[in-house]
Amino acid sequence: MVLFAVLFLIVGFMGLFFGAKFVIIGLENIANRLHISHIMVGLTILSIGTSLPEISVSVMGGLDKVFGIDPNIDGIVIGNKIGSFMTQITLILGILAATQPIFVSKWELRREGPMLFISILIFLIFSLDGTLTQFEALLMIIIYFIYLSLVIWSERRLQKVKLESSYLEKERLDTVLLEPIESPRKVSSTSKDIGSLLIGLFILLIAAEITLLGAHDLSKEFHIPENVVGILIVGFGTSLPELVADLTALRRGSFGIAVGDILGSNICDILLATGSGVILINFKVPMIILVFDIPVLFLALFIAFYFLWSEKTLKRWEGILLISFYGVYTILKLSMFQI
Repeated sequence: MVLFAVLFLIVGFMGLFFGAKFVIIGLENIANRLHISHIMVGLTILSIGTSLPEISVSVMGGLDKVFGIDPNIDGIVIGNKIGSFMTQITLILGILAATQPIFVSKWELRREGPMLFISILIFLIFSLDGTLTQFEALLMIIIYFIYLSLVIWSERRLQKVKLESSYLEKERLDTVLLEPIESPRKVSSTSKDIGSLLIGLFILLIAAEITLLGAHDLSKEFHIPENVVGILIVGFGTSLPELVADLTALRRGSFGIAVGDILGSNICDILLATGSGVILINFKVPMIILVFDIPVLFLALFIAFYFLWSEKTLKRWEGILLISFYGVYTILKLSMFQI
């Protein structure tokens, strides 16, 4: 059974990765054909697209509860969102910085930074009674799209401003965001793009269910609380698309896109991805998440934000420190807080 559980998780993670890839490719091609700006693609398709695994896990977890397939899936689904956030803000950001120093603009941090703290605070306030309700989920989704609308408005406003090259160098803004889309791939047909989108969505949903089943079986076999499995295993697995996308962005020299994806994806995970499942049915939030994981997450976010803000550069040693933080958190989670 253990072998099957591990195999299910591996297959599920692979499905989530390739499903998200198919969806993103389809959406990018459709956006290109409709002449949608690179800004819109970067802010919506990239941040939401790389969060599709977390969204799929939430939706399938909600359906499992609705139809009674697994009424106690709450710990895995909710833990997945916290685990994904923690993984991205420490481990993945640390890996990116350890690869090479990352330059970021304070302009972007001023906008996304506060919203990161606000999104966790909203999650905490809604969860204080131990339950996330459908009404609270609706509010979370609405708040996310209001935030996204404001971001798109600010980017469009910035696009209209004729930026001087000296200002660009000073702030180290990612100029790729200000350019029109130029697809490196040969233009495909509309039917292929829609087919890629639908196939990707289908793979995502199936893979999400397989991942949940594998995680549930693994929890039972090793007698590990489901919130631990959701945070450390499922949270890591669903963060793989972000890692691959951001490493690719770094190789292309797009530092702003890499960091921006992590910031935007985390906001999406906490608000949109969580809300997508909870809006189907109420979810219980394990108390350990409120008293341990959320405070540690706030601390991790504060440290990461401080590193990003100081000198507008995330250095290699700071990246290694973030990776170490994730390692200590994992050890504490496994050894002291399995309740």
